[in-house]
Amino acid sequence: MVSHSHSHTHQNQKDIEKEKLLKERLDSIKYYETFINETLNVDLNKSIEDREKVLENLENYLELKSNIELLIENKMDSMKTMINLGSECYVKARVQDTSYIYVDIGLGIHVKYTLEEAIKFINEKETFLNKTVENQTKKINQIKTKIDLIQNGLKELKHLE
Repeated sequence: MVSHSHSHTHQNQKDIEKEKLLKERLDSIKYYETFINETLNVDLNKSIEDREKVLENLENYLELKSNIELLIENKMDSMKTMINLGSECYVKARVQDTSYIYVDIGLGIHVKYTLEEAIKFINEKETFLNKTVENQTKKINQIKTKIDLIQNGLKELKHLE
């Protein structure tokens, strides 16, 4: 008789242990799912957005560079253009002297350059922006790798019985 109640207590102990392990596992699953959703995915989206802005910036500089190269090639000392006033509202404009150009170098600061100086600046800026995009891509891939690793870990945690 005594041995029977002893094994019963032993079984209860095992059940309590099992219950405790299950709860810990569920807590871990919840913790890592939250970490993916509230931290990693947020970081990932922000990093992708940041990279998009840099790519857009790069595109604008490259467009400016090709326009400057056209001015130089065609030896245009004046030109007609359309200026965007904002909200896609354009106005015709005539540039009297194309020997100098004002380039936005960032933070709303515009610097007066000769066309050749502007090209030199844009080439340097292009190198810098390409390096920035490269670094941001690495960061994005690192975040994606972390997410994958944790998701694989979660899969294993969920399939433990």
